[in-house]
Amino acid sequence: MPVQCLSNLYLWRCGTETGFRREKGGGLCPGENGAPGYFVSRIYDSGQGGTEWNRLELDISAGVAFKVCVWLADDMGEADYVRGAEELFEYVKSNAQYISNYREVLLYGRGGGRYARLAVKIFPGEKTGEKVFRGYRMTFPKESFTRYLPAIYQGNEQLERFLAVQESLYLELERDIDSFAGSMDYELCDGKPEKLADWMGWGELAKTVDEDTLRRLLGTGIYLISKKGTCSYYTELAELLIGKKAVLIEDPELRRSALLIRERPEDGWEDKLKWLKRNVPIGVEMEFMVMHGTDRLDGQFFLDETAYLSETDSEITDMGINIDSIRLL
Repeated sequence: MPVQCLSNLYLWRCGTETGFRREKGGGLCPGENGAPGYFVSRIYDSGQGGTEWNRLELDISAGVAFKVCVWLADDMGEADYVRGAEELFEYVKSNAQYISNYREVLLYGRGGGRYARLAVKIFPGEKTGEKVFRGYRMTFPKESFTRYLPAIYQGNEQLERFLAVQESLYLELERDIDSFAGSMDYELCDGKPEKLADWMGWGELAKTVDEDTLRRLLGTGIYLISKKGTCSYYTELAELLIGKKAVLIEDPELRRSALLIRERPEDGWEDKLKWLKRNVPIGVEMEFMVMHGTDRLDGQFFLDETAYLSETDSEITDMGINIDSIRLL
């Protein structure tokens, strides 16, 4: 089976670069100054002279103009003495057997070598913040679907390149199948928990929370979803999203309840409470209130979750008085 040379999580640890802004997920994004970005990888060693490498795959956002060069040789010569990513790119380009602007490049048919080095130049463009170079994968030795054909068809370079298209489609499907289980795991979903949250009906909520909170939410997702519509669902969900203790006071007969947040949360809690309000079942009245520790009604009296307002008769009107119209002096 081909051996892979992966780019690792953080590209800047895999070579030298200039003209990029380092992204949180480990990718490289072109800067805002209008200059191109240059990346040159470390030297990869296949362990055997004259190796015919298999293919190179680049993970670069759509709409990005770039050029990639791959240099294969049994002796890299003075490459390590060249300093600076831009100068090193030109050095690799001058020796490269493969120069392309495609995200997938076959690395056989024009010579091989024990060592491999790739260099990528990404040209500036509009909306550079959406254009990210996330990584690459090189495999060796040469792998061809012709090995499944009778011997008379093997070793035909033209046929090998034709079948390489079919091989690319097949292997991509195979990788998707192999990685599907990981995409369903909240800890392994490749930095994209929003997609998994969308499947669980939390797509809108995913936009209002940070990634760590979202992963904790997904970790208890099945447990919480099974309790949806109950009081404990909103209590536990509010505590998870806001990070503060919550208490729910309920009047089952009138289908009314109030969720009290005992301490003032950090900034951004309003959007989370708004989402909770929009997802209260039809026919149920629920209020969400932040107590700030204790909410005082005046200088002498206060209301917290231990208080109880009893129903009393009023002589003002036959219908009593609305609690909202009471003014404490």
